[in-house]
Amino acid sequence: MHNRLTHFAINADDVEETQRFYASVFDWQFRAYGPPGFVQILDENGTEPVGSIQQRRDLLDDAPTRGFECTFGVDDVESVRRDVLEAGGRILMEITEIPQVGRLLAFADPGGNPVLAMQYDRTE
Repeated sequence: MHNRLTHFAINADDVEETQRFYASVFDWQFRAYGPPGFVQILDENGTEPVGSIQQRRDLLDDAPTRGFECTFGVDDVESVRRDVLEAGGRILMEITEIPQVGRLLAFADPGGNPVLAMQYDRTE
């Protein structure tokens, strides 16, 4: 099964301030993309997205998401959902379609850590 880290997101209360911080520290470049409060972090050439900064949200009940949020690319998000439940995890966000991107699932591992799995649309 395809299950490699494909995306990371930094959750922020102030997306613009966080952009300024990482631009100063790592010389990162950004591009507005998708919904308000979401920017892509671009590779060293300034062309390809490697991550994002996004408006902070609560994936866990009454607990703002802190730190880096990791998304793993998977071949079958439905089977990942089943496996999560069978292995003792819990679903935080049911499978959601993101147009022109794919199907996203958020879950918590037994320790309560939020994880995301994305079945990307095939563009062949």
